[in-house]
Amino acid sequence: MRLVRLLPERWQKFVHEALKFGVVGGINTVINYAVFNALALTVFRDGQLKATVIATIVATITSYLMNRHWTYRDRPKSAMRREYALFFLFNATGLLIELGVLALAKYGLGVTGLLALNVAKTVGVVLATLFRFWSYRTFVFQPAPVVAEAATPGAVTPAPGAAGTLPQGRPAPLDISPLTSALDRELEAGLAADLHAGTRRAPGQ
Repeated sequence: MRLVRLLPERWQKFVHEALKFGVVGGINTVINYAVFNALALTVFRDGQLKATVIATIVATITSYLMNRHWTYRDRPKSAMRREYALFFLFNATGLLIELGVLALAKYGLGVTGLLALNVAKTVGVVLATLFRFWSYRTFVFQPAPVVAEAATPGAVTPAPGAAGTLPQGRPAPLDISPLTSALDRELEAGLAADLHAGTRRAPGQ
C-alpha cells in the first residue's frame, strides 16, 4: 500500500475502489459458482444456462448490497431509483456476456462436461466482471459533484460592479474622480489665496 500512497489522489481512490470491488467480486463469484453447481447437479442437470441465470441473479443482489454499502458508500444516494435501474440493467448485460460464452462452449464447441463448462463460465465471469466494474463506477455509483474551492483566506474578492470589474467580467472604465477632486481642491485653494491677497492690498490703494 506504500506504493499506492505515491500515486496522485485520483489514482489512489481508483486503486482502493478496485481492491474493494475485487473483494466483493470474489465473494459473489463464490456465491455464483456455489449456486450454479448446486443447481447443475440437482434440478438443472441438463439446464446449465438456466442454472447460470439463477446463480447470477442471486449474486447480483448480494453484489449490489456490498457495493452500495462498502465499495461506493461515499457516493451520493440522491437518485436511488435510477441507481437500481442502471445497476440491474448493467448486470443483465453482464449476464448476457456470461451466457454467450457458456452457450458458445456448450452448443458451439460441443462441451458437455461440468468441469469444462465451469472453465467456460469462468471466462464469461471475467469478461462480465470487467464490464461491470467499468459501468458501476462510470454510470451507477457516480461521484459527488465537484464543489468550487473556497477563496483563499485573506484574499479580497471584488464585489460585482466594483471598481476595475463589471458584472460581465469586462474591465470597468477608468475612474478619474479622485484626480478631478484633487484639481478642484487646488483651484479652490488658489482662488482663496488670491482673494486673501487682494483684500490685504485694498486699504493701501
